[in-house]
Amino acid sequence: MSVYTHLEQQDIEAFLAGYDQGELVDFRGIEAGVENSNYFVNTQVAGEAEVRQFVLTLFEYQPREQLPFFIDFMSLLADNGLPVPAPVRNREGEALLTLKGKPCLLQPRMPGEHLEKQEITAPKCFTIGRYLASIHRIGQSASISQENLRGIPWIQAQVDRLTPLLSEAEREFLTEQWQEISKELKQFSDLPEGLIHADLFFDNVLFDNSEVSGIIDFFQSCHDWLIYDVSVAVNDWCLNDDLRLDAEKTEAFLNGYQSVRLFTPEEKQAWPVIQRLSCLRFWLSRLVTFVHPEDHHDSYQNDEAVRTFLDPEKFQAMLRIRSKNNSAIS
Repeated sequence: MSVYTHLEQQDIEAFLAGYDQGELVDFRGIEAGVENSNYFVNTQVAGEAEVRQFVLTLFEYQPREQLPFFIDFMSLLADNGLPVPAPVRNREGEALLTLKGKPCLLQPRMPGEHLEKQEITAPKCFTIGRYLASIHRIGQSASISQENLRGIPWIQAQVDRLTPLLSEAEREFLTEQWQEISKELKQFSDLPEGLIHADLFFDNVLFDNSEVSGIIDFFQSCHDWLIYDVSVAVNDWCLNDDLRLDAEKTEAFLNGYQSVRLFTPEEKQAWPVIQRLSCLRFWLSRLVTFVHPEDHHDSYQNDEAVRTFLDPEKFQAMLRIRSKNNSAIS
């Protein structure tokens, strides 16, 4: 969540005119996250004492035709009782609109606050594991679907594109890792699939009085391996300062997940290579976003953009560490 497209007061007032959500009180850009422009927007309806709080998201690179899936997925999860912000619809019943030439969504701002890294405990990891499994259980029975825009074909394309652009040491490491990961993945032909969050980092969950009050930012969601989604989350929630996984937190997360959905034997065996795959994917995506952008990221290259830089080297270092670990889930 960053600010690439700048909005003025009149832009948001004109946008809100199509809703029954009151008059604009104030707004501010959210200078956090990576790939979309986001604003906190507060409104007030005449006669109401409470201010209504929203998040306005402008999509900077996703094709418009792929965005209805996110709306449907978030609405599905919210309808099933999960603390997910179902997009707000205007008077015409539309959730996906256009602002400053960009597709956009208005969502309720969920209550609560993000945890600080030091506040992440094993019991909280258990809770998040349980919520992630609930997302997967609901998603597996859904009739909607969308391919992973940053799945295996995208990774292969980025390896091919980035190889000549990297330093010799990085080039050799990337080539070696992708060859090994690709070979190992061929052993696993029956990993359970379904709808996944794909970006459940700890800053995408809100807590209120130690309870989960919001699970947000579903804009990488897609259909893919469920165990991959678990790995993405574990690599953030259970991470020590030395970039190794905290054993107690990792066990708690996996136990929380399995309190709702049990891993298959193949998922347990695939865990080491899936860990490496998830590190590689985020190393590549951060290289693409901030170092060697693709054509559709050109809109980021402007002097007015407020960007939050996330170091690609972190995931490269994590990949080096994970490549030495062959421990399956017990």
